[in-house]
Amino acid sequence: MRRQKLNSEKIWQVGNDRFNNLTGYSFPHLCYELRNMNRLAMSEVKVSKIMTKHLIIASLHDTVEEAVKKMVNNDVECLPVISSEGILHGLVTFRDIVTKVVYPSAFERELKIEDIMAKNIITCSPDSTVLDVVKTMKNRHLRRLPVVNAENVLVGLVTDFDLALFGWELE
Repeated sequence: MRRQKLNSEKIWQVGNDRFNNLTGYSFPHLCYELRNMNRLAMSEVKVSKIMTKHLIIASLHDTVEEAVKKMVNNDVECLPVISSEGILHGLVTFRDIVTKVVYPSAFERELKIEDIMAKNIITCSPDSTVLDVVKTMKNRHLRRLPVVNAENVLVGLVTDFDLALFGWELE
């Protein structure tokens, strides 16, 4: 099968569309805003402006196999685990699956996500500042931070990638 050649404009549009779907902002708009902000102003931006809003999630009773399929099919490394009411209960990552399922050779199709997910997770609110999130992620060596409202309902996720797009490096 012959692959279609993509020009740089088409690649930009696909990337911009994906970024827009994840964040609600266009990439050129974000770049424009960043050029006009200094580091201090960026540190005061609310997490709700940069977090990923449209998340792929898992439920407590999903099997590990179902979670892996979601991760692979949607090209994500982490799934927030929520109840039917949207309450955040944990996070499951590819690393959790590899270290707790694949590596010990205990792959059971009936193993549930709630058996392997991280349960005592650190979160932030939509009103947290970027500076607060950077400090938390850096001090706790985190690559992602769920964003929950006052009722602990998941509303988004901030990742190291979101922060890098915004001009903050965690390394």
